[in-house]
Amino acid sequence: MLATINNGCSTVHVYQAGGPQGREGGNQPGTEWESKPTSTFLWGAIRQDVKIENCVLGDGSRLNIEEIKVEKNFGRIVATVLTLGIWEPVKISWRCAKPKTTSHD
Repeated sequence: MLATINNGCSTVHVYQAGGPQGREGGNQPGTEWESKPTSTFLWGAIRQDVKIENCVLGDGSRLNIEEIKVEKNFGRIVATVLTLGIWEPVKISWRCAKPKTTSHD
């Protein structure tokens, strides 16, 4: 039963189209997946934003975000239904893009 509760029931995957090889998931991220659980309250009137801090190079320059996933599992869906949408927990995951390379002609 615990496996059922923890497995993903709903996942929205946001990525940039036209990655290498012209296929979904063909993008080449620069980092592994990072995740953070977050929630919205009162039907979205109050939200917990996700602060992404790992998409920064050593010199302080920022990287783009390559992919984002918003996941809900069975337990999170039940919590949302039981609270009539007052509390909606989700898991946000992201991967950073590779740094842009400069070509020297």
